[in-house]
Amino acid sequence: MIPRRLLIGDDARDVLAQDVTRLSAYDAQNALAYRNRRLATLSAESDSFARLAWGLLAWAVAVVGLLGAAAAVWAGLAVPVRVVGAVVAVAGLGVGVVLGRDVWLAGRAVVDGFVAWTLLPERLAQGGAGVPDWRAEPVRDAVRARVFVFEGWRTLRIVVAVAAFLVGPMVGDQLQRTPAEDAWWSGQPAAVAVFIVGLLAVSLTATVVLMGGQWRANRAHSQRDPIQRKLLGRG
Repeated sequence: MIPRRLLIGDDARDVLAQDVTRLSAYDAQNALAYRNRRLATLSAESDSFARLAWGLLAWAVAVVGLLGAAAAVWAGLAVPVRVVGAVVAVAGLGVGVVLGRDVWLAGRAVVDGFVAWTLLPERLAQGGAGVPDWRAEPVRDAVRARVFVFEGWRTLRIVVAVAAFLVGPMVGDQLQRTPAEDAWWSGQPAAVAVFIVGLLAVSLTATVVLMGGQWRANRAHSQRDPIQRKLLGRG
């Protein structure tokens, strides 16, 4: 539904067109010459505000769909209003899922490329020990492995993921704290349950997608860490 060019920049798409996981050891050795440039491109693409904005839009559209679902089961509403709510629910959740899926697939492609280029030296003898910018300077490698999540705008994505995770419980808690006699939703357990459960599901999905990408990229990058390699017995 969303054109790929709106989710991934031109330079990054060119990089992703080459599948380095299929390179022979000889070709992988030659590819090291431009590995850093490829990683710089993909790292910048990982910080894409456009893709983050599309993801937030998908979340917002899905929430509108949940409001429609709540209206559809709201006791006492006129039938035409409930029908409109059902239509909004189907449309909002449908569009939100499609948008979210497009954003997820695009983000996964970028992370896949970043991981593949990051671990390119691992395909060489002795796991690429001594390759420039990869296991060549133990102290520097150990430090970089630990500050990776603070580079670029990765921290922002982590904050957004945490906020998405918390929004459901916070809304649910607020609904419970409000005295029943003062609440406009009083006597609507079905509508409240539909909205809260749906919000938890949508927000948890957003959290998993955002944190999953960060975790995979960080896991690949941390393999340069000599301390971790020693603990894992990888030498």
